[in-house]
Amino acid sequence: MAAIDGSPISRLVAQTAFRFSKNLRLPLVIIYVSAGHLLSGAPQPSTSPVEPGPTPLIPLKDRAVHEDTREVLQIVEELLSHGARVKLLTLSGDPASVIVEQAEKLAALLVIGYRGGGMIEPGTGRVLKKVLEKSSVPVVVVTKNVDEAVLSSLGADKDGDYG
Repeated sequence: MAAIDGSPISRLVAQTAFRFSKNLRLPLVIIYVSAGHLLSGAPQPSTSPVEPGPTPLIPLKDRAVHEDTREVLQIVEELLSHGARVKLLTLSGDPASVIVEQAEKLAALLVIGYRGGGMIEPGTGRVLKKVLEKSSVPVVVVTKNVDEAVLSSLGADKDGDYG
């Protein structure tokens, strides 16, 4: 499972999770969680927009969230174009709680990103900290400074090559 939010690190997180899923023969689930206060009150879909049927419409209050959602869908489309069998879960609520809950139900491994460069600094990585504290599922943290050799060992690279 990969938890992504549409931020710049999301593509690398999805790419890393894709490689883990291929190498370990695990299903690939992408989870995107919108904080509930950013939705306009319409129910959040819990099914994948990549499954047959109409794409769910999610009315949003914040333009930045709309852009993040668009980025997440683009990442999923890229995964599909590279042969991934992927399920996208779009949920709302407290991101850390929802990620941990879903990972415990659906995942053998959780891949999540950290936008900072090194150690988690005070005031940053709140979702990551909560996930690390509460998850019973192993967590792989991807940073923008991830070692190229690590990605190569998974058959991936920093430039967005899904391999």
